[in-house]
Amino acid sequence: MLNHKHRQLKINPRHGWIAALFLLIGLAMTPYGWVVAWWPGLGFVVDTLFSAAWAHVVGHAGIFALLATAVLTLFPRLQTRPALFFAIFTALALLQEGLQLVTFKHRPIVADDLFDLAVDMAAVTAVYLIVRYSQKKKIPNGEHNDHIQRDRFSR
Repeated sequence: MLNHKHRQLKINPRHGWIAALFLLIGLAMTPYGWVVAWWPGLGFVVDTLFSAAWAHVVGHAGIFALLATAVLTLFPRLQTRPALFFAIFTALALLQEGLQLVTFKHRPIVADDLFDLAVDMAAVTAVYLIVRYSQKKKIPNGEHNDHIQRDRFSR
């Protein structure tokens, strides 16, 4: 009989949240127009939810606001690195539009696609500003304490 030491596997809860973030990114990058071609039942849902232009704008803004909130929650140090934060989200917005163009739109980029990119980045910018400047804490002498605390889940 072999004598094996039982090791307790320590799992950082942050890893689960990061996995959920990647799932959320995958869902956000999914070109639903392409999925609808393969799964017509989803077409009814997508058409019902996003048939109006305003609903399409709200959908884009909502997805990117949710992603930005998740990223800043999991990686609060990005609050002090706006160039990196916005580079990440510019790449994600371009990827999403690019996937749509390649998979089901089959056309070059047009003004509507640029508008979608602008909506995505406006939502990301709004979340960044809200989160970044809501983190400032007053200290007794009236100055702001701008430092960002350690990542919430890193312990």
